[in-house]
Amino acid sequence: MAREYVVDGVIRARIRIGLPMAFFLASALTLAPTAAGDGTGSGITTSKGYYLLTPVGTAYEFLHAYLSDLGVQVSPGDTLIFSWQANNGSGPPIYFEIHAHPYGPYIQYYNTTSASVGNGTFTAREPYSYMVFWKNLSNTTRVNLTYSFVLLIAQPSLWPLYVVPVGIGLVAAAAVAAHVRAQRNRSRP
Repeated sequence: MAREYVVDGVIRARIRIGLPMAFFLASALTLAPTAAGDGTGSGITTSKGYYLLTPVGTAYEFLHAYLSDLGVQVSPGDTLIFSWQANNGSGPPIYFEIHAHPYGPYIQYYNTTSASVGNGTFTAREPYSYMVFWKNLSNTTRVNLTYSFVLLIAQPSLWPLYVVPVGIGLVAAAAVAAHVRAQRNRSRP
């Protein structure tokens, strides 16, 4: 679609804005993010479970597991919201920690020495395989451990997605300006 514009009150130039504008809008809509996170649009992963911890000195007195085996794959920047309870919060107290086994030494990120209920948040900083560890501290009582995890996926940096539409807009503006200058130069004696 062609439109006529009067430039500087004297020179008339025909500027085709339909095609560059349509190209710019199509690029912006295609490249602009519609959902950030893990690609599902929500950016949230949840997991729940239970485990029976037997008294100290028995075969199942502790649970030592990768978070990925419990349903949450933690990556750098992700935030893990966790909660757990021993025998519906009535105890006995148990030990809990979040840690990693990178190449080299063991790194502990969160722990509680003894509690029958625990909750909190943990943000992963490194690209390690993170683990949880619960241990029954009682010599006589079995513990029904229930746990829940909510993983908030780190949001990616989105600014690179806007560079192309802005660049296209600048190129289109430069093309329009060049066209106007060319028309101006042709109409001068």
